[in-house]
Amino acid sequence: MQNLYSIRMRAARGGAHEDGGQHISGAERIVPEDKIPVILQQLYSRARKHELGRPDFININVESLSGWDIKELTSLMVYTMGCRDYQEGRRLAGKVLELKGINPRIVEKGFYYLRGDHFPGTDHSVTSPTGTGPTGTGKNMRGAILMDINTGRRLEPDQSRGIRASRMDYHPEIVPNLYELLDEFGLNNNHVREALCLATKVANVSGVVAELCWSDDPGYTAGYVAAADLGYIRLPHLKEKGSRHGGRIFFIDPGRVKPEDIIKNLEQKTYIITALGPVHGEITFEELKRSLFK
Repeated sequence: MQNLYSIRMRAARGGAHEDGGQHISGAERIVPEDKIPVILQQLYSRARKHELGRPDFININVESLSGWDIKELTSLMVYTMGCRDYQEGRRLAGKVLELKGINPRIVEKGFYYLRGDHFPGTDHSVTSPTGTGPTGTGKNMRGAILMDINTGRRLEPDQSRGIRASRMDYHPEIVPNLYELLDEFGLNNNHVREALCLATKVANVSGVVAELCWSDDPGYTAGYVAAADLGYIRLPHLKEKGSRHGGRIFFIDPGRVKPEDIIKNLEQKTYIITALGPVHGEITFEELKRSLFK
């Protein structure tokens, strides 16, 4: 594999993230050296024009991956599970997570956090099954929540920062084929491409059981549940349009792998998607369940 470079961008308003600034945008790419200038411009432009507002802090980091241990992956299978609204979407997402053996009460706790019904660092009891109540007033996480599937405890060392899955991208040679596969189902956009990439890395980290995510972008209501054996299950509605509350949860089993090892792999190990899994149309929950247990 030719020498590649990791380019990571993060943007905030009100100062840097570590100084309490509000997260606005983040993205990353892994590209050959000759693509660095154009990618730098794209990421800078993206940070400046985000729907969450204009940042006053932008950090872009470029790092050579020469000599790094890079793991090659095949992207997760993609399905869409239809739903009429976010209440139905959350019910379906909860049922999918339960297929992974996650207790319903712990699933409910995950929804509670992603609804924004907390301030970082607090740990309230669950009050609403599958998070279908009104949107809360808590702040969004800057990173992902790491949740113990056995106890529901949060395991991030710094709960105000969360965990950042990083250092992953598609190999440049397969990107045209990715566009073609997603185009067939109307899914070829930044949200889906980047979420699929991140979900593929996360699902392949030992100790991660499943992921739940929806965006904090006000105009984007879709989200997903992902796991290595389920694939990337996209739900068009997991939040109300206009809501700024969102985030992601990595459900982990610390009895299988130490949390510190999971965090190290999520944040530091480099993964490149070199092959594409199939992209499918709509699937019902019952069809998914049958495919998993056939």
